[in-house]
Amino acid sequence: MVERSRSLPMNDTPISKTKSIDSVIITDRTRKDDGDIDSLAESISSVGLLQPIVINEDNELIDGQRRIKACIKLGLTEIPFYRVNLEQIILGEFHANSNRKDFTTSERVALSNAVQEYLQKQSKGAGRPRTNEIAKNESHSESTHIIKGSYDNNSCESNVVKLTTFSGRLKDNVSKYFGISRNTLDKERKIVEAAENDPNSFEELRQKVDRKKISIDKAYNEIHRQIKKNETIAALKNSKFSSSSPNNILVLQGDFREQSKTIPNSSVDLIYTDPPYGTEHIYLYNDLATIASNVLREGASLVTYVGEFAIPKVCEMMENAGLTYWWQIAILLDGSFARFFPRQVVIKKKMLLWFVKGNKLSTNDFLSDVINSTTPSKALHEWEQSPIEAAHVISRLTYEGQTVFDPMMGSGTTGATAIQLARKFIGIEIDSDKFEIAKARMESDNHPNA
Repeated sequence: MVERSRSLPMNDTPISKTKSIDSVIITDRTRKDDGDIDSLAESISSVGLLQPIVINEDNELIDGQRRIKACIKLGLTEIPFYRVNLEQIILGEFHANSNRKDFTTSERVALSNAVQEYLQKQSKGAGRPRTNEIAKNESHSESTHIIKGSYDNNSCESNVVKLTTFSGRLKDNVSKYFGISRNTLDKERKIVEAAENDPNSFEELRQKVDRKKISIDKAYNEIHRQIKKNETIAALKNSKFSSSSPNNILVLQGDFREQSKTIPNSSVDLIYTDPPYGTEHIYLYNDLATIASNVLREGASLVTYVGEFAIPKVCEMMENAGLTYWWQIAILLDGSFARFFPRQVVIKKKMLLWFVKGNKLSTNDFLSDVINSTTPSKALHEWEQSPIEAAHVISRLTYEGQTVFDPMMGSGTTGATAIQLARKFIGIEIDSDKFEIAKARMESDNHPNA
């Protein structure tokens, strides 16, 4: 066992003892970014200097350059200090900055709630403080001293910007004290609240955020998606509709390779689907091709999303099953773009492959091979697609009353779009939660006046 030192390597200097700021020697510092000095100055003016600066026996600064600059900004000439015996200043700078620990998300939310509660007690109306009354009260309180200890007239208290002199929205000022945006703090609060309200679903996610294993935005979006999903499923359970599907909708839960056997041959006018991407899932396109060749009518179409890297292989599978390659449709994306690192490509479009059973198309409408899409909400399903491209394809490759089939329907975008366009729909989904969501969406669209 390593024996601990009985004393710290510093002189027994009272914290209240101060030194002239001008007498502190600041040598060249490794850290050049001072950060937000204004916020630090406001913090010091509100609650005092909680951590004195650190100097060596030659009055050379080891730790506290930002605190010095904040105090100078406040018009102060004296500052409390510790003195340590450390000749290598760069070593002291490293230890002072590398061993700090930032607040976790949960800690910051708890502290921000306390700060907001305090400010609300001192405020009225839309959150603006009663500055005159607070200033009067604070003039009799020790908390108004900028730095604990004795000061002369050089402390320039009249130049201090106090905590209670802010203006604007209360929440904006609370987030300002933590050096983050209000939007970020609001997201952090939503994460913590979700974990408190539903620990079984979200506590593990909150802990991942605290440990920085997942970003705040990603965790917030995941929670938002899960809550939306739960609300949709709950709405379905409370629905007054019967559990049986309406005549123009048939939805089946299970593996599409098995459930498709119940669909009569040559009974489907369009298959529109979005199989999972990735090389490990390419085999599904072979099964899709076999099913399509059986259930599609002569002249009917199969339109499927496909990763661009897999196009040659998928085309081969489809043609081996007897389907005719017809065309490719590019879906132009908006918003942020993904990167496909194996091929060093920034992806700004998605691809639809179009195949036909036979050699002649059964419809006579023209279909554009470029579709300008929008980013879907993905609240119900992380792979959810925009209904824009589904509507474009369904409306041109089928007529009202004809049947659209999606063997991997996910959260039901294809089905909901087909129903809105007065088509019949058959859908299959293997995941039970996604199946319930899809069913709820389609029942809602099929009963618009309910």
